[in-house]
This record gives sequence, C-alpha cells and structure tokens, in this order.
Amino acid sequence: MIFDLDGTLVDSAPGIVEAFRRTLADTGRWAPDEVLATLIGPPLTDSFRTLGFAESELRPVIARYREHYATIGVPGCRPYGGVDELLHRLRDQGWVLAVATAKRQDFAERILADWQLDHYFAAVAGASLDGRLGPKTEIVSRARALLAPHEPGWMVGDRRFDVLAARACGLPCAGVTWGYGTLAELDAAGALAVVATPEALGDLLLGSSVVEEV
Repeated sequence: MIFDLDGTLVDSAPGIVEAFRRTLADTGRWAPDEVLATLIGPPLTDSFRTLGFAESELRPVIARYREHYATIGVPGCRPYGGVDELLHRLRDQGWVLAVATAKRQDFAERILADWQLDHYFAAVAGASLDGRLGPKTEIVSRARALLAPHEPGWMVGDRRFDVLAARACGLPCAGVTWGYGTLAELDAAGALAVVATPEALGDLLLGSSVVEEV
C-alpha cells in the first residue's frame, strides 16, 4: 500500500503556509492564507506557477521555499490522531507499506523518523532535489517499483493529485477527508472510496481482496 504524506499521515499545513508566506515576502509578493492553503499537496512547480511565478523563476524560488521549510515546516508537522494505530494494524495484517510524496524525500524521511513512523515503511519516494523526480505520477510509480515484488494494492491520499496519479499507475485510490481535500474533489477525480477517519480506512483496506500477505 502506498500512502501520501501531507494531509494523509501528517498535518503539515501551518508550516507549509508559513514557508510560502515567507518566500513570497522575500520576493516582494503576497497571497492570502486561504490561497496558500490550497497549495498543500501539488508539486511546488505547480504551486509557484499558481502564485504567478514565471518558468525562469521557479528553481530559485523553490530553493528559497525549501530553506524556510527546513527550519519551520519540518518541525511543525504532526501525525493525525489514529495514524500510528492504522499503520500498526495494516502492517500486522500483512501489508507492505510505502510513502509517495511531492515533498522532498529527505524532508519526508526526517518527518517520519521524528515521529517514529519510519519503521512502518519499506520504502519512501519523494521529490528529488535536482528536479528529476517531481510530478506525483512519477513519484507513485517510483514507490511502486521500490515495493517490488510486492504489489501495493492501493494508493491512499487526500487530494485529487493522489487520485489521478494512482489511476495513471493502475492503482485504486482511497481518498481521505481528514486532510486538505474535500469529498467533492476526491469523488470528481475518481477515488474508488472515500473515508473520514483512519479507523474507517483500516476497515476498508482490511476488507479488500487486494491485500498481499508477506
């Protein structure tokens, strides 16, 4: 099984919004927090295009954002209630787990380690520092390859980007509404199921016929 990180396993909204806010201030720009909150989940290139940055500006502005995020964003993440219990339950029932996130891989690994969630995951796939791996579909595909020979069975995420990437990789997607996406967004993107709590997600997945025993 492949999990998204932000909005699925951890609440990272305050740190992400603050990192965007500081980056915009550094470049003499501004956007309301309600706009910045919608940028949680997409690749950073898409987010900064949405904020009006030209292609030639993307690399330096993303580098500036990551400087801010390393100091205020990573320490500000918190796992959602029930996530640790969910991961323990799935692993004990034979799931092989991975993370696929648009967040830079070293940041993702640091967050998982900080909250002692890293031992649940056989693989972590994130955005690469050099930009070679960025779009969510590529990241999900990488996570799937890292899990081989085990089939992941499902992708779990909170935004349409997760659903669309899962579908592109031939995986069913379970959407979750405790993160930053909405039921309407997940349904429109084609999520096979949408759940509201980690407990309900566990019930869904453990009732599925696609689980693979290790």
